[in-house]
Amino acid sequence: MIRPSLNRRLVLRLVVGIVLVWSIAAGSVAWRSLHEVDEIFDQMLVRTAASVFAVMPDDAASGAVRLPDKKLVGSDDTAQRPAIVLRDARGERRVDSTELPALRFDPGDAHFHAVTHDGRRWRVFQRWDARHRYWIQVGAPLDERDELMRKLLAPALLGLLGLLVLVPPIVFAGLRSGLKPLRRLSRQLPARATAAPLTDAQVPVELAPFTEAIDRLVERLQRSLEHERRFTADAAHELRHPLAALRLELDLAGGSDDAAGRGLHLRRAQQALDRMQRLVAQLLMLARVEKLAELDDAGPLRLAGVVEPALRGASEQAAARSIELSLDHDGNDFVLGSPGLLGILVQNLLDNALRHTPDHGQVNVRVGGHAGRVVLQVNDSGAGFADDDIARLGERFHRAEGRVGEGSGLGLSIARAIASLHHGELAFGRSALGGAQVSVSLPHVAGTAPHMPGYA
Repeated sequence: MIRPSLNRRLVLRLVVGIVLVWSIAAGSVAWRSLHEVDEIFDQMLVRTAASVFAVMPDDAASGAVRLPDKKLVGSDDTAQRPAIVLRDARGERRVDSTELPALRFDPGDAHFHAVTHDGRRWRVFQRWDARHRYWIQVGAPLDERDELMRKLLAPALLGLLGLLVLVPPIVFAGLRSGLKPLRRLSRQLPARATAAPLTDAQVPVELAPFTEAIDRLVERLQRSLEHERRFTADAAHELRHPLAALRLELDLAGGSDDAAGRGLHLRRAQQALDRMQRLVAQLLMLARVEKLAELDDAGPLRLAGVVEPALRGASEQAAARSIELSLDHDGNDFVLGSPGLLGILVQNLLDNALRHTPDHGQVNVRVGGHAGRVVLQVNDSGAGFADDDIARLGERFHRAEGRVGEGSGLGLSIARAIASLHHGELAFGRSALGGAQVSVSLPHVAGTAPHMPGYA
């Protein structure tokens, strides 16, 4: 299959257009030249008739008249003298020409007509002179006109023909040079090793919309791929605890000889599976949605009501290490959000604080409203953050130096993504307990507000 060529298409259309314009120009030159030549020769016939009347006597009875032996109009020696026929009012010939046939006189106005005589075409001018009372007919063969036309048109048409021959190669070369940026762009597309933008200062104005559209498409594809990678990493991070709990409960159920004990462990395993299912669904929502209004469960809620279940879930882990968990809130903590995603945020912050708090330490959660915002603070008595790390905290897979325990840095990254979706901000600092402080600031809403403008 032969693909259409833009260069060939442009050349073909331009050549057709050039030929059309050339034909119109050649026809216009030929028509104009013919018109001018006819006008010149016709004026010559009119002037010849006037010259004859000027030398004729007023007495029509004076007999035959011999015209002066001189040219009546200026011309070169090779020019043929016009043929003249002169008659008086009675129809008698006073000047006769054997070159013209016997022409019929009519009383109409002066006019031109064409005749054919002895195989030659003649252009004849006829006029009645009322003052001298003479009829006159002046004729000239059309051969001289044709010869003059050939002499006039040949150089002009040869010049136009040369232009017709030279223009297409020039147009082809110009198009080839003008389409060079398009060929350069075509070579760049398969050879690009990175997702660098195609649009730069060298891209012509006509190609800029095309390259900008490609850049936007590549950007959307990159965001989609990033969302997929983010979901995979987030899912792996969030499912660690439910999977570990599920495995533990199944191992305990398999090693238990007591039916009641096995039932207890199987119910806990079922709860771990339910939690995994909810986590996957919530992470899928986080990866796909771009606006809070797109979440099915988004609405006004108390942030402390999200924190309390998370604290109860972390109490067993804290008690195993003698870590004191506490919650302070002032009741002015209504926000617009998704309880499932905000629960993931709180759980990640608690998990991060517990992981980096030594045994017999403290983790305190404070929730309160201030200046149109609701602030959630998670404080621990661990080693805290280094000043150099605060700027990079929340980046994916970044771990602060000096923080003990295992971690991939995804917990804070997920928390930052959830806070951003809720139009919130994540901040880091040092707590009054001597360790790290992570703050989440969310917009405050009225407790009975069904919808918050600006979140659509």
